[in-house]
Parts: sequence; structure tokens; C-alpha cells
Amino acid sequence: MYDAPVDRAAELRLPTVVVPVRLCLIGQAPRDAELFVADVAPRGKAQLLDALAEQLDASAAFVPARVGGAVRLLGARAIAWIAVGRAEELPDELALYDRQHRVSIELLHGPALEGLLLDNSPADRPRVIDHLNRPGLFVRLWTADEQVLVNKQQIMAVAELDPPGEPLGDPPGDPR
Repeated sequence: MYDAPVDRAAELRLPTVVVPVRLCLIGQAPRDAELFVADVAPRGKAQLLDALAEQLDASAAFVPARVGGAVRLLGARAIAWIAVGRAEELPDELALYDRQHRVSIELLHGPALEGLLLDNSPADRPRVIDHLNRPGLFVRLWTADEQVLVNKQQIMAVAELDPPGEPLGDPPGDPR
């Protein structure tokens, strides 16, 4: 007598958390999607975004996503940006950063994005260029409604915007 086949696929699945996002693939319009992050510990929305950023910056070339009801494996380099709605507790979290840079990011494809780059870099590396040249494929941008992970390979130019009420121009000797 033969035993019934065992479903090994269930044994191979890792526990994951589904993260609802707005996803923009290169050359396509943004759309709603869900990305999957390993569920290793209870997480708040900010920690989920950190885990998502780590997953995208890891050596894995593909990430699982549910787009239009179907699960697909997306090439990480084909993602222009991913936006996650901001949690209500994030404004307090923003105070944990030493510096903020209000910027406009011009992409190779699609409209520009505006928001804040937040930074805790060493005092000798306070510039926007230092923030952008850090290792990793994605940079995080905070907007009024979302946190956006932007693929650095899709950035054509970044302009630092002067804060409201500040005079235009760069401080002397500051080569941004």
C-alpha cells in the first residue's frame, strides 16, 4: 500500500508579514501591491519598513510581491520606488535623527519626489551627497503621507530645497 503524498511546500514556507505598499516598477505607473517580509518578531510599521529596506538592499536579486492578485518574483533593480503609508507614531521617531535635508529627487522615469532625507551620519559627513553615497540600493525619503524607498539607480538628480523662511543659496564652502 502506498502512503499519500506529503505536501513538502508547506514545510518550506517561511513565516512572513504582508506589507501593503504603492509600488512603481521602472517605466510603469504606480500601483497597489503587497510585499512579504520575514516574520521574525512582532514589529511596528517603522520596523517593517526597516526590514523591507534591508531585504531590498540584501544580495537577493528578487523579492516576492502580490501584484494584481498574483504572486510574482520582482527583480529588485526593476523597482523604481516603494511607498508605505506613514504610521501615526512616526513624527516622534523623526526626532531621533540629527539632520534633515529637504530635497527634490528627479527620477529617470516618472515625476519627481519631494520630501526629507533624515540622517545620523558622523559630523564630518553631514551633506546630502554623503547620505546618497552610502552603501545600499535604496534610499529612504519621508513625505507628508508616506515613507518612500527610492532605487538609487533610478535617480537622475537630487536638489536640496531651502527650508521655508531661509535665504536661498548654500553656505560658503559647502560643496553639495
